[in-house]
Amino acid sequence: MGKKVLLTQPIHPDAIARLREEAEVVIAESTEESVVKKAIKDADGAIVRVSPFTRAIIESGDKLKVIGRHGVGLDNIDVKAATEHNIPVVYAPGSNTNAVAEHAVTLMLALAKKLLQAHTALTQRGDYQCRLTIRTGEIKDKVVGIVGLGQIGRRVAAICQHGFGAKLITYDPYLSQETLQSSGLKVKVVAKLDDLLQEADFVSLHAPATPDNRKLIGTRELALMKKSAFLINTGRGELVDEEALYQALTQGIISGAGLDVFDPEPPEQGNPLFGLPNVVVTPHMAAHSEEGLRMMAMMAAEQVLQVLRGERPPHLANPQIWESRRFKQS
Repeated sequence: MGKKVLLTQPIHPDAIARLREEAEVVIAESTEESVVKKAIKDADGAIVRVSPFTRAIIESGDKLKVIGRHGVGLDNIDVKAATEHNIPVVYAPGSNTNAVAEHAVTLMLALAKKLLQAHTALTQRGDYQCRLTIRTGEIKDKVVGIVGLGQIGRRVAAICQHGFGAKLITYDPYLSQETLQSSGLKVKVVAKLDDLLQEADFVSLHAPATPDNRKLIGTRELALMKKSAFLINTGRGELVDEEALYQALTQGIISGAGLDVFDPEPPEQGNPLFGLPNVVVTPHMAAHSEEGLRMMAMMAAEQVLQVLRGERPPHLANPQIWESRRFKQS
């Protein structure tokens, strides 16, 4: 067999079984940089989940030929360092699209239906009569604002429009007319984020984490939103100024928030957002459906094996180095 693939964290057993058909599989004892640096020394490939895969780790991989990302986002892998060392980085676009989209809509529903308040009133106070005082809302005919109309954003939009009869508005400076037309969505496109924030009843964030997007939603932006509006973030924690969000939620500037991601991660135990009755939180698990986890793992595994066989994979983060890749097979 001869090839070795290092997993920085365990992945779906089906993917591990697939890797073992062509390679030895080793799982790192921990995600600590020093541990991974030692484990990567004689590995031909690596598959990374959420832990950082740093320049130091990459440069410790004397035999490293490919890095696979278990998922879509590449912000935890030093792609620049991998590219400098001519190491292909593969990833799994689309693998968690439906899982994250369903989670985002679930957070919308939880807030609109005030599930947390009703659950607390009934189970902790025995207040059955809260059914007469808690007023819930609907997604039908509401304006759902999608910030970032990529694959996940489009899936959220489709669920809300076709499943609930919502109206759609989007802000995405990189959205092409071709992508929009092929989506089949009836959506209002705005050139400025401010326009979306002022109009939307639900604002759902699906933009990537970039230096330009850090704290995309802060005090000024929250003040533009309707008092009845909800903010949903299943994108990246860095997109939201959490202190500003706390103030907006406690001062009635917006009605509520549903958060799956935080800044930093893991969030601090005393995060003040966690004590608010109009906030629903989950621990960065939107992509973690059984189906999503399997697809992410299988896509990463298949592409890592392709590279180790000398075959070009379909999803390269740094395609420019393919022909000059490290240890290129003739």
